[in-house]
Amino acid sequence: MKITQIETIPIRIPIKPELAIRSGRGGSHLVSPILLVKIHTDDGIVGAGEPSCTPRWSGEDQVTAAHFINTYFAPLLVGERADDVGQLSATFGSAVAGNYFMKAAVEMACGTSRAKRKTSRCG
Repeated sequence: MKITQIETIPIRIPIKPELAIRSGRGGSHLVSPILLVKIHTDDGIVGAGEPSCTPRWSGEDQVTAAHFINTYFAPLLVGERADDVGQLSATFGSAVAGNYFMKAAVEMACGTSRAKRKTSRCG
């Protein structure tokens, strides 16, 4: 199960004002920007992960997260085995300092592709 492609899709989810998160730093969280990260594998499985891309809380945004994944992580990960999440984390972990939400999203995408593969072999 080798990674063939990494896809990033920015999504903005509106939040009803009465359910908005109020920040101790001021302001309201009326839109939740996330970045859907998809890991495609050579056996047709697609794993997905997503970081919160709200700079006020995570220090990351959709543009920089997509840039780092597409520019720095994808070249390191395409062709690697998607089911060894620990090894993949070690491979891309030092490519960019910080950005823990984004790194966790890539790990989630690899982990869900691994889980889908195991589930598909059970039935």
